[in-house]
Amino acid sequence: MSEDIIKELENRMKEIEAARTELWDKGQYEPMMEGEYWDCQIVLKQMKEGEDADVSELQKKKQEGIVAAQQQIHKVAEEE
Repeated sequence: MSEDIIKELENRMKEIEAARTELWDKGQYEPMMEGEYWDCQIVLKQMKEGEDADVSELQKKKQEGIVAAQQQIHKVAEEE
């Protein structure tokens, strides 16, 4: 079962990466999708290293990514 979950998380991350590539420059990439991407990373690390795995760096990247996505949306909106 773990293998199925890992595969599902990896597939979802690929979908989100594709959406990011397609939507970022248009200012349509949702910050929630960025958050979901990093949540997948966090869960994968915990599955591979155990519940006590240090995910603080991934949580920091999640917050930075969400902020960057929000800023990109505002930047594109201001340019229009």
